[in-house]
Amino acid sequence: MALDVFEGNPGSEMLQDTFLFRNLNFGEAQALSRLSHYERRRRGDVIIEEGSLGQALFLIQSGRVKVLKGEGARQEELAELGPSELFGEMSLIEDALTSASVVAESDVELLVIRRADFEKLLSENEALALKVYKSFCRTLSERLRRTSQELGHSLAQVHLGERAGGKAKRSQAKKTAKKSARKKSSRKKGAKS
Repeated sequence: MALDVFEGNPGSEMLQDTFLFRNLNFGEAQALSRLSHYERRRRGDVIIEEGSLGQALFLIQSGRVKVLKGEGARQEELAELGPSELFGEMSLIEDALTSASVVAESDVELLVIRRADFEKLLSENEALALKVYKSFCRTLSERLRRTSQELGHSLAQVHLGERAGGKAKRSQAKKTAKKSARKKSSRKKGAKS
């Protein structure tokens, strides 16, 4: 894994352009940007490994990453992310293992905010903490709503498929019954002759 960290105070504008931090004022975004740093990762580098304890939020400045679930032949691509998109944000607020791996699809430059630094900043600034946690709640709510809609749509498709399959099976059963009845009828006619 090639990891290059480079100095510089990343612009607060980049943070404010993300859905998670768009409600921060300039001073709050500056405070957050002061505790961030840039990292460069090479194509193929594993940035987050599925099942590990997440430690940071990553904001893509340039390049692309893939979000992957599973391993080997069972590995499934969940998403591809590019500039101005972020990942790892849940690691800032929960002690759960990561649900997917994130791998650099190309060389990438990332703005990184470490959990320990983030927690320290929020413990020192209650107004900022309230805004950030409210934003997390809104984001989680939007994701839950979207997932519920997608699940509802998928279940409707399955239900329609079952209904269509059920109609086809009933139709086939009726045809088979009619055919069987005709055979019996023609046997009876043949027996009478």
